[in-house]
Amino acid sequence: MDTYSSCKRSSPKAPFDSEAAAKDEAIDPWVRISVEGYRFNKDTENEMRIKLVNLFKSCGHVSRVDFPTELLLDSRAFVTIFGEGAKEKALQLNGSDMGGWNALVKFAPKEEDEEYQAESEYKHSVINELLNDKRFRFGICVVGYDPSLLEDEVEEALTAHFSSCGVIIHVDVDLLDKMTSIYFSEEEGEASAMNLDGSEVDGFKINTMLVPTTARSNPPRPPGETHCGYCAPAQMLEFADEIQEKMDFYMTEWRLNAMTKKLSALKKQRARALKKQKARALKKQKARALKKQKARALKKQKARALKKQKARALKKQKARALKKQKARALKKQKARALKKQKARALKKQKARALKKQKAWALMTQKARAKEGEGSQSF
Repeated sequence: MDTYSSCKRSSPKAPFDSEAAAKDEAIDPWVRISVEGYRFNKDTENEMRIKLVNLFKSCGHVSRVDFPTELLLDSRAFVTIFGEGAKEKALQLNGSDMGGWNALVKFAPKEEDEEYQAESEYKHSVINELLNDKRFRFGICVVGYDPSLLEDEVEEALTAHFSSCGVIIHVDVDLLDKMTSIYFSEEEGEASAMNLDGSEVDGFKINTMLVPTTARSNPPRPPGETHCGYCAPAQMLEFADEIQEKMDFYMTEWRLNAMTKKLSALKKQRARALKKQKARALKKQKARALKKQKARALKKQKARALKKQKARALKKQKARALKKQKARALKKQKARALKKQKARALKKQKARALKKQKAWALMTQKARAKEGEGSQSF
């Protein structure tokens, strides 16, 4: 037997790397929609899910509604819809009233999600590393041995049975499917082991078949030919749980790092907002202080101007009072001078009158005297 016919823990894969696959992807009726604008609460998750299903059921079959596991990383709900024209119909519901909030609807293909990209890239690297692992280039699958044996007993018995074929570098015992994969370092060991098909191990007839390795599962094709199907290499099935554990650990670490970055960005954003707020408050404070300073300066300026005005008014008042005082003094002085002048004039007048009177009296006296002398002469 030279083929891996048991399909151990495997299932056929869809066609890939072909024009048909690309065409199928292009007309894929599945669409992923993001919804924002709501306030998420674990207590109302079921109620919110029902609301979103009712909102998008006219677009097609709503297969699932996913809510964020970590609000700091993402605050969107994701709705997956199956149906012809589901994308266009869903986008027309943007802005729908959901009772207290409006739905912000956007097209959100998984390929654009950072988490999806990180998971895909890491998964690809892990799978690629395992696919190209040289330990799994040459191997056989063995069935038909004693099913009552324990895992260690099966490995010990088959290793001893096939040790003569070549260097055995890995053995995988599957107790569930009662089959074991044995890998050799060289292709000759694989060929020799295949020749032991039908031999007996502890009285049980065994059958051997080639394990689906990377090269055998997906061999190169001539140019222009495409693959018709795909069977996962056996090591991919053997280490599926380990791959998933690695993926879970990596994505947990990625989410923690993303959360840390988001928190750091949020912290910086808040710090910048607080800085702006403080700057605005300081600016307002300075503006108020400057306004008060200007008000005080203006008040002082007005006070000084008023003081000067009052001083000038007082000075004018004093000047007017002094002028009046001087005028009164001058008037009094002139009055006194006039009085003196009048007194002198009156005195002179009286003196002249007295002089005239005296002269007249003297004249009269002389005249009388002459008259007396004349009468005596007669």
